[in-house]
Amino acid sequence: MDVPQGHPQGADPRAFLESIEPQIREKLGEELRALGGGLKFQLALKVELVKVNPDGSEEYTEPILRHKQEAVLQESDITAALEEAFPRLLETLEKWTQRGSGWAVVQVRTLWLDIARYQPLRGGSYIPLPLALKNKKAVVNVKNTDDHCLRWALRSALFQAAENPHRPTKYPTADGLDFTGIDAPTPISQIASVERQNNLAINVFGWDKGVIVHRLSKQPEEKDRINLLLIEKAGKFHYTWIKNLNRLLYDQSKHREQKHFYERCLHGYKREDLLEAHRPECKGIGQTAVRVEMPPEGKLTFQNHHKQLPAPYVIYADFEALTTKVEGPELDPNKSNTQRTQHHLACSYCYGKVRCDGQTEAPVEYRGRGAAEHFLRALVEEERGIKKALANPQAMRMTQADWESHRTACRCHVCDGLLEGDSVRDHCHITGKYRGAAHSACNLKLRLSPKTTTIPVVFHNLRGYDSHLLMQAISKVEGRISCIPNNTEKYISFSLGQLRFIDSAQFLQASLDKLVSANKPEAFHITAQYEPDKYKRTLLLRKGVYPYEYMDSWERFKETQLPPKEDFYSKLTDENISDSDYKHAQRVWETFGCQTLGNYADLYCRTDVLLLADVFENFRKTSQKQYGLDPANDYTSPGLSWDALLKKTGVELELLTDYDQHLFIEKGMRGGISMVSKRHARANNSAVEGYDPEKPNSHILYLDANNLYGWAMSQPLPTGGFRWVEDCDGLVGTIKDQPADGPEGFILEVDLEYPQELHDEHNAYPLAPERMVVQKKWMSEYQHGLLGAGVASAEVEKLVPNLRDKNHYVLHYRNLQLYLGLGMKLKKIHRALRFEQSPWMEPYIRMNTELRKQATSAFEKDLYKLANNSVFGKTMENLRKRVDVKLVRSHEEDKLRRLIASPSFARANIIDDDLAAVEVHKSRLVLSRPVYVGMSILDLSKTLLYDFYYNQLLVQYGDRCQLLYTDTDSLLLEIQTEDVYRDMAKHAELYDTSDYPREHPLHSVENKKVVGKMTDECAGRPIAEYIGLRPKMYSILEANGSNTKKAKGVSKYVVRKHIRHEQYKEALFEKTAFHHGMDVLRSERHHIYGQRLHKISLSPFDSKRWIAENGVDTLAYGHARGHRDALPAGMPGGTTEMNAYIDELLNAGTPGGTTQGQWRDAAHPRVRRADRGSEHQPQKGASALEDRQGGREQ
Repeated sequence: MDVPQGHPQGADPRAFLESIEPQIREKLGEELRALGGGLKFQLALKVELVKVNPDGSEEYTEPILRHKQEAVLQESDITAALEEAFPRLLETLEKWTQRGSGWAVVQVRTLWLDIARYQPLRGGSYIPLPLALKNKKAVVNVKNTDDHCLRWALRSALFQAAENPHRPTKYPTADGLDFTGIDAPTPISQIASVERQNNLAINVFGWDKGVIVHRLSKQPEEKDRINLLLIEKAGKFHYTWIKNLNRLLYDQSKHREQKHFYERCLHGYKREDLLEAHRPECKGIGQTAVRVEMPPEGKLTFQNHHKQLPAPYVIYADFEALTTKVEGPELDPNKSNTQRTQHHLACSYCYGKVRCDGQTEAPVEYRGRGAAEHFLRALVEEERGIKKALANPQAMRMTQADWESHRTACRCHVCDGLLEGDSVRDHCHITGKYRGAAHSACNLKLRLSPKTTTIPVVFHNLRGYDSHLLMQAISKVEGRISCIPNNTEKYISFSLGQLRFIDSAQFLQASLDKLVSANKPEAFHITAQYEPDKYKRTLLLRKGVYPYEYMDSWERFKETQLPPKEDFYSKLTDENISDSDYKHAQRVWETFGCQTLGNYADLYCRTDVLLLADVFENFRKTSQKQYGLDPANDYTSPGLSWDALLKKTGVELELLTDYDQHLFIEKGMRGGISMVSKRHARANNSAVEGYDPEKPNSHILYLDANNLYGWAMSQPLPTGGFRWVEDCDGLVGTIKDQPADGPEGFILEVDLEYPQELHDEHNAYPLAPERMVVQKKWMSEYQHGLLGAGVASAEVEKLVPNLRDKNHYVLHYRNLQLYLGLGMKLKKIHRALRFEQSPWMEPYIRMNTELRKQATSAFEKDLYKLANNSVFGKTMENLRKRVDVKLVRSHEEDKLRRLIASPSFARANIIDDDLAAVEVHKSRLVLSRPVYVGMSILDLSKTLLYDFYYNQLLVQYGDRCQLLYTDTDSLLLEIQTEDVYRDMAKHAELYDTSDYPREHPLHSVENKKVVGKMTDECAGRPIAEYIGLRPKMYSILEANGSNTKKAKGVSKYVVRKHIRHEQYKEALFEKTAFHHGMDVLRSERHHIYGQRLHKISLSPFDSKRWIAENGVDTLAYGHARGHRDALPAGMPGGTTEMNAYIDELLNAGTPGGTTQGQWRDAAHPRVRRADRGSEHQPQKGASALEDRQGGREQ
């Protein structure tokens, strides 16, 4: 329900909930009676909040607050359930409004009540144990004849019987247990009440071909646990007591000597001390208890030979939609808020079918009501026809050359293994053509079955758009539905029967327009087949022009002329089409003889399908030629590239079977560094306006490492041989000498000291970053003044480079070597994991790099770049984050009941009356990915930039070089020097300057696209000024007026058209937050809406570093001068004193900001500096650079 403005209790959420409680209670009672059983419900509350910033501006936001699902079995439960739900909603709200955050409630906007039918898993009367369980003698199963099995199981645990524990007579009925309000049979959802009423701690496990976790108690850890096992037979459930969890689990592992198991992951250990060491490690990974299973011993190799077989048929499709208007009040431009403006309704489609030999059929088109359902029914008919063709394979046709090739073949064309007498003729069942000699087993892998062969249906941007149109209709069409989800709303892929819907944008990450432009005109064979006229085809091989938002009703299709140019305006890009675009649309209308806007819309949709078919077919051909794999058999580019890597390299990667080794490596997983070290700088050289020759020359240089992860992937990486090092103390003295390219390497857990004498030099770019939650007490008065004493953003874990000592820090040995070489001190090695290594990825990276150099089209260049970049994503795959979503039809009541009743139930998304998406927590987690590869790549990638910054730039410039900003593979630098380009020429071997203009003295193709070389992002164009507000929110102004702007979370068109460099500057120096409006597309329960948002676009707040009062200079957390108890003798301590001290420094002659050298002089006043030069007074807000000649290189 939407809450009207001015609702009597709207400004007080507690009072509002109390006032609305009778209605909620009544609605729950109605649903309970209608369902004839239990239900689960969840309340969601949208609340408008306001905060007054120090500059007097008001900031608004509208969070949606939720609580966990509450179960109600009878009307008498409703009061208790609401007494649980309301406080949890209010507690969530308090996280926003408490602790001095500054947020205050304006108005409750909306209340949602989601209800799902709930028939709980109840423990009832006696069920015999399965024989496998009975023989373990680990479970006591009381033979109760009533429905109180939970109580009998607890009695058997609390009053343990020495003999015949299965007999009820062995236990007192006067047990002292309080079961007031507890149902019999008892659902798992009521066990928390049993715990509270009886001061117990109860875990519940289940049995599904092994023990799984249903529920872990949240009672304090020191309280002894009672472990129960809920068994099932024919839909009946029964609680039993697990008297010995270790005995129950010991044979579920291949290591039978394991005797001590952790209830959270059900992983076992030989000794109790090992279990105790494991507990904190396991508890820190993931939030949900789940049975963790490690793969059996073995190797990961290329096994997906079936993906080499071209998909026999591929269907390419596209929808067009009406954008019906949604009326609403005007939004306040000074508030953060949201409003629906459009609802998208499928109105037409087109699809085309392509056979594996390139044969096509005329595109199928439809325009009318129910377009999505009509499309799915048409595809089901196509599926029938394809299955019929697969059921009648073509006979093999062998030419003389084929016979000779088969006779002389010695290797299988599928797996490349020696045939050694096992040779059969493999042929295409669609065309009858001979493919090659194959092992009989390999030949079977390529068999096409009419019952199992999938039919890819390709949309461009399926996940973000077309899937939602299809999900609105899919329940109306017969066939098994399944999905591979990101969440209940977004799917990587979904299937209807054997139709498998995939998104070409998950392979080709650009708009269709850009993909078409990147291909040569002669590459569009399918388009040419259906439009042979060259002139007409030329009109189609460019971005189409379509009035998306003008098409808001069915009547539009009857119009007999193009709408005027102004009606082609798009809110999503905030721009109209150009005059040339409009003339192009007119030429298309006239050339193709359009009589109505409906004809024009049909042509537009058909053209998109033909172009998509050509683009993706070219991609398939390139992939099959270079990698021997068909992308149509995959879901995403990372999956395709990973298979290509394994296939091309032939590598064998050892599967980790030790869970602690896996946890150890996960602990060392840290992403790229993104950080603002200095928030403003202005260059002073002859190429920029306002150059002052009386001041030292300075330059701003934006460098980027060529294919950083490609460089890291070219290094020696682990392959196997994992074993713990027994003598870690002995490794302390030798680890620094371990060769980078040796046959073995190490991942280590260490304690490191960050000496205070390094703090100034390393302040801008600290080594060994850590994932941490930034504490508000670490922040400066400047930061507290911006957002209050406690801000929500400060409670999010971030990767923060800092100068603190490191304890139990997990890292790659080459990172440790670099950090020690740069001055950190190794205090202790706690654990070390030895492994075998080789540069096994390097041939694949090199191959794609060379192919990219040789490519003759922009399309191919992008493909080979993506092949390298996307494979890294697969090495980082986190199986813990995968979700499991079941699509359930309304007639599958039993399936839906069991899913909702399951303790694994997370939430349900009711798509329509006939379909629901149910998310469940996984009961098992099989950790079968080589995480050691991703962890090593992430760590090694950091060494390249650290090494370049410290061992090249600081050696060359000393403190005349300062890092301003970094983001994973880039360094934005302020360098005091006469001519930075002349300096670069002296070290040309470090740089790729192939993008410089040919006339530029530095232009060279010597290092073109060489991985690891540094490139100038501005290609020789001087930068005049930089403003950095926070990571991924910065502006770089070039001397020629070009402006590179970034603002994470803000629509690109808003950044491009409406945010100016001066606004970044104003945000920084005036402490101002900017709001901007933007139009976006969002889906709710698979309905697509255009929405108008007003949100904060620019904010001067950043929490990754301590910010000085001038807003420009920063200190890394942990700096010796950042906290009272860590300051050198005689230095000011505490936030207030520290700010005063910094102000003194700034007022001494550098009001616009200090440099690294000034920090060092202040901290170590006895250090003499050579040729300090004169002090300068730059304009307010500019960065001052002193003329220092005391660097390491003159």
